Amino acid sequence: MSSRITSHPPSFPSAWSLTDQEDHKQNRAMESSIWNDKKTAPAVAHVDSASAEGQTVIGFAVGDTHDEHHNGGETDAVSGDVDGPTTRDCPEASSEPTTCRRCGEDGHMARECPQPLICKNCGGHGHPAAQCEAARKIDRSRYEDLSVEEAWNLIAKAAADEEADEVKEAIQTYVKAVPDTTYVQLEEAFRTQDLKLWLIAIEKPHLASTLTNMDLQGHLERKYTVTYRFSPNPPRPREREVWPPSPEENLERLKNAGDVVERGLVKCHNCGELGHTSKHCTVERQESLLASIKCYNCDGEGHRVRDCPAPRVDKFTCKNCGKGGHKAADCPEPRSADDVECRKCGEMGHFSRDCPKAGPRGCHNCGQEGHMSRDCTEPKNMDKVQCRNCDEYGHTARDCPKPRDMSRVKCSNCQEMGHFKSRCPNPLQEENDNTAFAAPEEEAPEVDTGAGGETFGGGWEAGAAVNAGGW
Repeated sequence: MSSRITSHPPSFPSAWSLTDQEDHKQNRAMESSIWNDKKTAPAVAHVDSASAEGQTVIGFAVGDTHDEHHNGGETDAVSGDVDGPTTRDCPEASSEPTTCRRCGEDGHMARECPQPLICKNCGGHGHPAAQCEAARKIDRSRYEDLSVEEAWNLIAKAAADEEADEVKEAIQTYVKAVPDTTYVQLEEAFRTQDLKLWLIAIEKPHLASTLTNMDLQGHLERKYTVTYRFSPNPPRPREREVWPPSPEENLERLKNAGDVVERGLVKCHNCGELGHTSKHCTVERQESLLASIKCYNCDGEGHRVRDCPAPRVDKFTCKNCGKGGHKAADCPEPRSADDVECRKCGEMGHFSRDCPKAGPRGCHNCGQEGHMSRDCTEPKNMDKVQCRNCDEYGHTARDCPKPRDMSRVKCSNCQEMGHFKSRCPNPLQEENDNTAFAAPEEEAPEVDTGAGGETFGGGWEAGAAVNAGGW
């Protein structure tokens, strides 16, 4: 079999005019001269489709494109790489001068800046923010210039309206008027003037590494986080563990507390340390964990839904009849019992109410067969209602005249008997998905015990009078 090596002239679409072809040739020639300043372009050789295997093809011709190598059914191969100019030497780069990100002047980059390095944390010279140990320079120019009395009235008004964001703004305005104010002084003033605003210092152990706590004077690395509350008691049970046990302990925490702010330091994605990027990291490069591709049709990995070989599954179809357009709750078909396990006999294929091994089923209210007590049309028979508190018939536990038997109360937190979840002495357990189907814990309504009205909030004054101000 014979083969011939031919030169491949550039080809053009049939719709192009002669003028278009000449313009195209000029553009390609200009590009070739740019890319081959310091290098001679390799010659081109093409092998016809009828050529024998093993023929060598040298490379591109000057001005040829990838699309031009696939005309006429011909096959080509390329050997060698073509090096292009860098961004700085690119002739098509922007003509605008380079602006220094350090001093803002044109004509040089930051690494060539003659001005001294300015710290972004304290505003000093000669050191970066990553090595700064001074207090942060806080800019409060956006807050109003008010007198001390006007700023304090602003705090009082925001506290009366219970607007947390306005409280924070008002406190910053007050600190602008009195720069040496501390959180301890504010909290003591709130208690002296009976303001319904509490500064509660809590610890957040899972704070992101790029964040920290800063006090009103700009000192970073404070241990506790200041929260703005309108009650001295924790509003949620999960906050009881981090809540200060007493007002004295809260004041002690406020000495080392602050608001959450950004550190102003970059985080390396290679070693996880602060103060440098992965580009300048000296630690050996770590292998990044790439997220695997998962198919939402078959739950398999390695391919997407569009490439899934399995038949497409509609996950929004009715779970009862398998048809689309409606949910199982709105299904017009009778409920299917194919995948149902009977709670009486344990067999599959029927509901417990249709169990053939169970005896006749009657209403617990009227005693008649054919319906359940919830569907009974007769008035509720209180003689058959048993109280869960005293075991007597004729009333419910809510209406029981006897004192609550705490030995029958089970805590939904620690599963022990004798107390409710709100009074549980054990640490609060994390809730899981199964708790959504558990029976709710039955607690007695809050009643006056004769000792000043017991509060169930778990705060600092449990058992004290509710109207005494909380503390």
